[in-house]
Amino acid sequence: MSAWRDDRTLQLMHRIVLPVDRALQVADRETGCSSAQLSALGVIIYLKATTLSKLAECERIALPTASRMVDSLVREGLIERVADTQDRRAVRLSATEKGRRVIVEACDRRVEVLREALVDLNEDERAGLSVAIRGLVRIFGYDRPLDDPDPDGKSDKL
Repeated sequence: MSAWRDDRTLQLMHRIVLPVDRALQVADRETGCSSAQLSALGVIIYLKATTLSKLAECERIALPTASRMVDSLVREGLIERVADTQDRRAVRLSATEKGRRVIVEACDRRVEVLREALVDLNEDERAGLSVAIRGLVRIFGYDRPLDDPDPDGKSDKL
């Protein structure tokens, strides 16, 4: 593919990210959580960021910001701090059942928003999007096996 076409594709991708994000934020608010809370909760569950420093690294935020986020997630009953069995000074972060349910609900809502937004794509466009999304998932590290937030297998939308 020629360079100008790559640049144009990247410009279009950049342009569409914000409206997609805004649409998904509407779905997020319906869960009662902020997008930041859901992002942190998802990182704890999916990327197994079980320490404050790992959460801060994955979210690209400062440790004090991550600490405040963890405090809010604990207050909401979405995660808990668990003593590390190997190092009594360390604390691990773990999603609660409520947190796992919220993530499943958020994913379900986001899928519905995207389904409605993309309903007019033709078959070729859907196929192209599917290939591109799988590549992006791999590049950004979301293709790793997940800590399944729905161990009973009731939701396949994660």
